[in-house]
Amino acid sequence: MKKEIIIKANNISKEDGLFDTNLEKVKIYKTSYYDKKSLFIYDLCLILVLQGKKIGHLGANTLTYDCNNYLVVPTTLPLECETYATEEEPFVCLIISIDKKVMYEILDLVQKKEIENDNTHSIGIFSDKLTTDIEDLALKLLKILDSKEESKILGDSILRELYYRIVVGENSSFLYKMFLNSNHEAKIANALKNIHDNYSQHLDIPTLARNVEMSVSSFHTYFKKITSHTPLQYIKKIRLNKAHNLLSKLNYQVNDTAYEVGYENVSLFSREFKSYFLYPPKEAKASFRKK
Repeated sequence: MKKEIIIKANNISKEDGLFDTNLEKVKIYKTSYYDKKSLFIYDLCLILVLQGKKIGHLGANTLTYDCNNYLVVPTTLPLECETYATEEEPFVCLIISIDKKVMYEILDLVQKKEIENDNTHSIGIFSDKLTTDIEDLALKLLKILDSKEESKILGDSILRELYYRIVVGENSSFLYKMFLNSNHEAKIANALKNIHDNYSQHLDIPTLARNVEMSVSSFHTYFKKITSHTPLQYIKKIRLNKAHNLLSKLNYQVNDTAYEVGYENVSLFSREFKSYFLYPPKEAKASFRKK
């Protein structure tokens, strides 16, 4: 990234944390500390790293996003991330929400990529090389974020061009799959949104498959292909991580937490929590303090 971009980013975010900007779809995140694998749930966004590096893990798949590679998340997905940062060189990134309506318009206008036989990026997330065009747009974006007026007047046009630049990127074929509603990938994206919106409710696989007009076997196949988890594994992972947040950050009691995230049996919840995190639910607060 250009030095001007890094200086501008650090001026906007003087402290560590996640911050809103004058543009609703753009947030800036900064941390000055190395963070071992932590779960981040991303929802339909572009991550532009301005300084530092993250390594994301989705099952057996690893993606690096740094000053040379941006990350695109075309659907709601949990990613276990390792963050590389120091006080001298903090990790700073822009988290840019992708407007589905605008993305549909762009995909409809650009020349369609060959996607039918493209298995290059079957998981539901991808990284791509930073181009000069995208770097220039990042700088334009940072320059207008200081002003409410400029953000309101110029922001949408800069974001639209940014969406276009990722659509024509080398690895963007998965975007087409996720946004073409008849594709299996788009159907799984809808199922993922349903799971994240209703994780505390009763969720059974036949109903999830039927809701997106897929057979159970096809649903299983494409779900694991995109998320690297079976549907049941995925639901459990989301519930347990939501439970960890409730216990460690909001001081929930174990029983209340179990019911809040969709478990009817507290003993089962405690066993699965310990199996996943390697310590019982009652120790979640202490574990969070150690980080």
